[in-house]
This record gives sequence, structure tokens and C-alpha cells, in this order.
Amino acid sequence: MKKIVLIGILLTLFQYSPAQNYKFQALFIYNIVKRVNWPSPSDNFVIGVMGSKELQKELIGISKKQKLGGKQIKIINVSSKEELNDIHVLYFSRSSSSKLNDIQAQLKSKPILLIGEKSGLKGVGINFIDNSNEIKFEIYPANIKDHQLTLATSLLSLGEVKQ
Repeated sequence: MKKIVLIGILLTLFQYSPAQNYKFQALFIYNIVKRVNWPSPSDNFVIGVMGSKELQKELIGISKKQKLGGKQIKIINVSSKEELNDIHVLYFSRSSSSKLNDIQAQLKSKPILLIGEKSGLKGVGINFIDNSNEIKFEIYPANIKDHQLTLATSLLSLGEVKQ
């Protein structure tokens, strides 16, 4: 009986783990974005999400309570290149990371922070690494600079800096 209860508890924790990760990722994204200097002002701060309805839901929850630089945060689902106008951040889930190469040419040198969720993803500025124990992230300063963005130095000490 104890084994059945233990297995039930472990399965329950396992099932809720991904949702919890998206909650943490959303909070990380909000706190990372606060530490980026954006060159051009606009009416809203727009975060595009490709391939993760769970993360989009968590970001919408944050956007209802918070602002960035005094601006409303708008969260959009991005499913095609045509939806990339006027965004500040574009998040690629593991399942959508293969689309990065196609989109990268369109976004080259635009002030957009690209965030990935797949270890070793080339071309992003921030990349989440989920090792099941904790969420960490890689920072690619050269990629961020290529997009006309600068980071607060405090952010560099929080992640693993890559070349």
C-alpha cells in the first residue's frame, strides 16, 4: 500500500513539473527583459511565443499584473513570419526551434531578443537549459549585440555566458 501511495505522489509531481517550469520560465523572461536596454520606444512591449501555449498562458498572467518600462505587455502567439512585426522578444519552444533558421534572416539586426528552450540552439540571445533539478540559462552576448540590444551587467552574472 505504501508503494502505491508513493508511486501516486511521484506521478502527480511528475505531471505538474512541466507546468511549474513554464511558470518559472515566464518569471525568468520577465526579469531578463527588464535588464535589457531597448533602442526604440513603442506603445506596447510585445512578447511573441512560438510553440508553447503553456508559457504563453503564464506570460499573459504576468502581463496582467506588470508593466515593462511603463508600457503594457502584450503576449502574442506567433505561427508565421508575417506575425513578427513590432515584437521585442521572440520565444522558441523545443518543438518550434527548427523554425529559427528561417526566421533569423528576417530578424537580422532588428532589436529583438531571441529566447530558446533547446540546449545548444544557435542564434538565440538567451537559451533555457532544463536539467530537471533547476532552470538555468545561457547568454550569448554577441547575438544580443547583433540585434542592437545591450544587457545590464547584473544579468551576465546570473546565467552562463557563451561565445
